[in-house]
Amino acid sequence: MAKYKLLALDLDGTLLGPTSRVSAANARAVRLAQQAGVQVALCTGRNLTESRSFNAQLEAPADWVVVANGAAAERLSDGQQFTFDGLDRKRCEAIFAVCAQFDTDPCLYTGDSLYYGRAFLRFLQEIRRRGTTSLDETAEGYYFVDGEDAWRALLDREDGRILKAILHHLDPAEVDRMVGRLGETGLFELAPSIMYGGALKNVEINCKGVHKGRGLEQLAARLGFGMDAVMAVGDSDNDLTMLRMAGLGVAMENAAPHIRAAADVVTGSNAADGVAQAIYRYILEGNA
Repeated sequence: MAKYKLLALDLDGTLLGPTSRVSAANARAVRLAQQAGVQVALCTGRNLTESRSFNAQLEAPADWVVVANGAAAERLSDGQQFTFDGLDRKRCEAIFAVCAQFDTDPCLYTGDSLYYGRAFLRFLQEIRRRGTTSLDETAEGYYFVDGEDAWRALLDREDGRILKAILHHLDPAEVDRMVGRLGETGLFELAPSIMYGGALKNVEINCKGVHKGRGLEQLAARLGFGMDAVMAVGDSDNDLTMLRMAGLGVAMENAAPHIRAAADVVTGSNAADGVAQAIYRYILEGNA
C-alpha cells in the first residue's frame, strides 16, 4: 500500500506545462498513482469550471478538486461539494474600499464564474505582451463587469457565493501597498503572486484562515486520515501552506527560492514533467 493516501496537485506551473496543458507523462503518472491506491486532488486557485476543463486532460479523472485556494471542494464523480468558506459582504466591501483607493477593480470568483473588470484586462494585455497566458477572458464562465453600479449589482446578486478575489495593478509597488492595506484589516489570507522576476504582481484574497493547506486538511479528515498521509506538489505562494502542512511537500524546480526552501524536496520543472518525476520517486518507487 502506498505511503501517501492523497496526492494534491497545483495546476498552473505544476501539473500544467508551459503551454498550460497536462503532458502525456504527467497524465500517465497520475493514473498510475491512482492505480496504486492514491486519491488525487487538484488543488488550485481557479474555480470549478476551469478545474474541470483541466481534469479532462488526465488519462483518468481526479477524485477531488479543491478550488479558490481552499474555499470549496468537490468530489468530481458526483459533483458533491462539502466545504464552502467564502468572502461575506463585509469582506467584499473592504476589498472594494481598497480598490477605490488604488483606482483598480477586482476579479471575483464564485464556484462556476469569474467576474473581472478593466484592471484584469490591462494585466492580461501586459502578460500577453511578455509571452503567453492560460487565462482567457472570453472563456466560458468569464464575465466582464464595468462601473461601480455594475459591481454593486453583482455583489447583491452573488452575495454569499463569492469564494475568492484577486487584485491586479501594473505597478508592483502599488500591489505591495494594496497588500499592506488589506493586511491592516485582519480579515484576509493574502497570497501575492510574483511574475517575470517581480515586474508584475497580483494578490489573491481569501477569508482569514482559508488557504490550500486548510482545504486539504478538511478533505483528508473527511477521508479518514491526517496530513501526514498527504503529498502536495506546488510552485507558488498560494501553495506554501499545503507544502508546509503535508506529510511530503514537493516544490517544483521552477518555483521561487523561498518556495523551494519551504518544501521538503524539490522535483523537476513543469517543463520537464516534474509532477511525473515526483510521483515515480515518492509514490510508485516507494510502493514497489
